[in-house]
Amino acid sequence: MYDLCDIRQIMVGLRHFEQELKQATDLSLNEALCLCHTGKGLGEPGMMARELELSPSRLSRILESLEMKGLLERTISTEDRRSIMLQLSERGETIVEKLHCTEIPLPRHIEQAIETLHAHMQSGETK
Repeated sequence: MYDLCDIRQIMVGLRHFEQELKQATDLSLNEALCLCHTGKGLGEPGMMARELELSPSRLSRILESLEMKGLLERTISTEDRRSIMLQLSERGETIVEKLHCTEIPLPRHIEQAIETLHAHMQSGETK
């Protein structure tokens, strides 16, 4: 059982992290997550919306913002003209490289939560 205040601490820590991310990169956390997702070669918007748990309309606004910043390109799929594919621009690739090596500090309790999550994933635990 968890104390609700513990969850609040995580939320506040993430909000502070996002503020520092925004100052350093001019990206919101969701924008950065979408860029990283695209950088992994997962450039189908529907799948991205499901995996990041964003509504299609919210994802569309994020993608539009990234496109306007020159970090992302949307193109019509050559295999299915009804589908849109995403790919990073050259500038977007540079940003993603920086995001993977960011020096923005995470609060220690969030680092510990991530370490615990990784340990559970490596051991095959799902919950």
